[in-house]
Amino acid sequence: MEKRNSPIHHSIKQNLGYDENTSDKEFLEDWKKRSSQVCKPCWELKYCPYGPFVEHSPLLPLLRKEMKDHIDFIKKCLETGYIHRCESLDDETREFYTKILIDAEKDLTIIADFIEPQWRFSKLVEMASELDDPIREVLKYEDQPIEQYRVPIPLDFDQKVQLSDQKTLDSELVKLAQNEASRMKKALETGIDEHIKELNDSLRRSFETEVLNFKEKDYPEDIPEEVEIMKCNVFGHICPVIFVGEAVTETSELRRKGRYLPFKTKMRVVRRDNYTCQNCGQHLKDDEVEFDHIIPVARGGSSEEHNIRLTCFTCNRDKSDNVEI
Repeated sequence: MEKRNSPIHHSIKQNLGYDENTSDKEFLEDWKKRSSQVCKPCWELKYCPYGPFVEHSPLLPLLRKEMKDHIDFIKKCLETGYIHRCESLDDETREFYTKILIDAEKDLTIIADFIEPQWRFSKLVEMASELDDPIREVLKYEDQPIEQYRVPIPLDFDQKVQLSDQKTLDSELVKLAQNEASRMKKALETGIDEHIKELNDSLRRSFETEVLNFKEKDYPEDIPEEVEIMKCNVFGHICPVIFVGEAVTETSELRRKGRYLPFKTKMRVVRRDNYTCQNCGQHLKDDEVEFDHIIPVARGGSSEEHNIRLTCFTCNRDKSDNVEI
């Protein structure tokens, strides 16, 4: 186990259900035991089986530098009366804006669909601005039992509501979609992605409370890598598998754990991958073959055939314990 230069912040331990007085050694040993026995389902299944209930799983605290930057940002918002972000347009965003604007020329609801969740969320916050805990009071689904929760499954992605029939689209949402299209066009022309929004009373009160309650020492300077990697790639919550995965939930055919590979498995993998490194494409001789765990054993990966691939020596060493899904 890699030796740390600084102690693990108490907020990390508390957020993950440990006593803040637990020693760093005990914490890391227990966490490694939990996280190496199971792996994140999304790594193997390509989707999250927990759905919205992943939001019940704990979040890691923000880093101290991130929180200081955030507080500086909202102080500026309070001074100017606007939420104003400006950043250079990267290649990935440029490609996305170009594609969505081409589609929006035929159907502006493409952009309306894109901004609708944020629009509805801001409406909920506005409706509940006088409540002590507005988000929890409004988003009642969080307290629904799993057997009562229902969400539409988008089986047909081609069914779009055309702009000519506005019965299902709020006029305010349509206007916001038009403004968003103009913003994207301007970003493509100038290379600067600019977001600006007037600060309403609800957000102003929320920002003022954040600034008032901010204490630098409440936030960690860093987070252990073995903890960080178990975050959900989309929502940031720690994957629930860490807390609910156990031996009795395994199938009757248990996952093969450990680094040992039976000879039959090795032969099947060699034939399947045709003596070729699955990373760089180099053709390999018998004495050059390396067997790589796609999801590393240290991250809960199994030693079954579907999790093994051929690589050359260099590619296998470069990967280390990283997960490439």
